[in-house]
Amino acid sequence: DMGTIPTISTFTAGAVLTAAQVNAIKDASDFWALTPRCSVYSSAALSVPTGASTWTVVPFASETFDIVQSGDSPSHDTATDNSRIYVRTSGKYEINGQLQIALNATGYRSVQVRLNAAGSGTGGTQLAVNTVDASSAALVSLPNPTVEYDLTAGDYVEMFVQQNSGGSLNTVTGAGITFLRIKLVGS
Repeated sequence: DMGTIPTISTFTAGAVLTAAQVNAIKDASDFWALTPRCSVYSSAALSVPTGASTWTVVPFASETFDIVQSGDSPSHDTATDNSRIYVRTSGKYEINGQLQIALNATGYRSVQVRLNAAGSGTGGTQLAVNTVDASSAALVSLPNPTVEYDLTAGDYVEMFVQQNSGGSLNTVTGAGITFLRIKLVGS
């Protein structure tokens, strides 16, 4: 099922509003007070292989929230295709996230978000990417730049990670640590 953004008709000066028109205003107000949005996070460490050409899709087995319009399917499934957040209502979405990876002083770390990538780090359309040098002093946090993008009902986004330390590194888990979020912000 796919939702739609409620619309309000225009009114002319002196017009008497009907109950249906007032209800349409209420429906639009209720919709924008709790717009479709989804926030998922990694609750199990992911072993990321080394390799400058290897992108690894990030699974998200836990949710902070998954809010859709009444009657719509959830945006995220914690078991099936759990790397994906699906769009159920077409519109402009704000997309952001972050990935944290284990300490290692060699190489670089990259994170990207892709649209309709089918689990492939080169598939679909790249929406955002961030690359940082490794650190010997701390875990590396890779914030994904916040972007706004027009998405259509049925589209989905996925996060991918890449690193070239010379050996596999684990991601760090948690709701505010390795996560991906989308939120409808306009039509």
